[in-house]
Amino acid sequence: MNQYETERRLCWSYGLLAVLLSVTIVCIAVTYNHWRTTLDVCPGGYFENTNCGCIFYGISTSTYFNGGHNSYCLYAIFAPLPILLYAIIMTLFHMYRVCINNIGQYEGEKSTTVEEIEGETIVVSSRARISQQNDAVIYCWIPTSCIAALFGIYNLVHAAIITDGFLKTCFQYRGYLVRQLRAAGDQVTAIHFRLGCQAIFDFMDYIQKDAPNSRRGELIFTGVALQLAIIASWVSVCLWIIITIYTALRAYRERDVLTCCGN
Repeated sequence: MNQYETERRLCWSYGLLAVLLSVTIVCIAVTYNHWRTTLDVCPGGYFENTNCGCIFYGISTSTYFNGGHNSYCLYAIFAPLPILLYAIIMTLFHMYRVCINNIGQYEGEKSTTVEEIEGETIVVSSRARISQQNDAVIYCWIPTSCIAALFGIYNLVHAAIITDGFLKTCFQYRGYLVRQLRAAGDQVTAIHFRLGCQAIFDFMDYIQKDAPNSRRGELIFTGVALQLAIIASWVSVCLWIIITIYTALRAYRERDVLTCCGN
């Protein structure tokens, strides 16, 4: 795979990554804004978990269903912004090189000529290659690979936190739902062991009462939005792995060239 093909694939990967990160941020932000007033019913001062309007890490109490601390949702919304910005910049960079400059398009292609010298036939093969003096990007494949790996780990932590927060809220709301519906026997078993989190959040959308003096507005599909955010976040982690592999392979191919880090 020549440099042109590598950068073309990186362009698509970074572009898709930017879309997925945007989906994650928008889905969590919309859901948080919808529920933050309704779930913010924690008693006590700041150090006793007031400002608990986050849809993640909700807690079932005897009176209300409280959300998790707002810091969880704020982290879930704002943490992907740096890597989203980086993905957009890299998308535009590789798009410019691929669509306008055609950098490395003919690298690796062989051309063969036949020459006859003093009655003997000689086959001459040549391979097109980018001039190291003209393309400084070959010096930065290793740093780019390292950055992609670090951002992949960063994205992995974010995906793990929102997934865990989603599952904790789902588990807590099962118990709250049993009390609200006054379920007994097989109904309790079905709620705890047969209904998926999508169904649990559907119950939440329809039967969760507004907190005093709060107005949620229109109905929202909480389960769909959160699961879409989680799926997009985990796919983003996979894309970071792919990007790391592409750039690492390219760095290995250019191993004989000085990098921006030294010899």
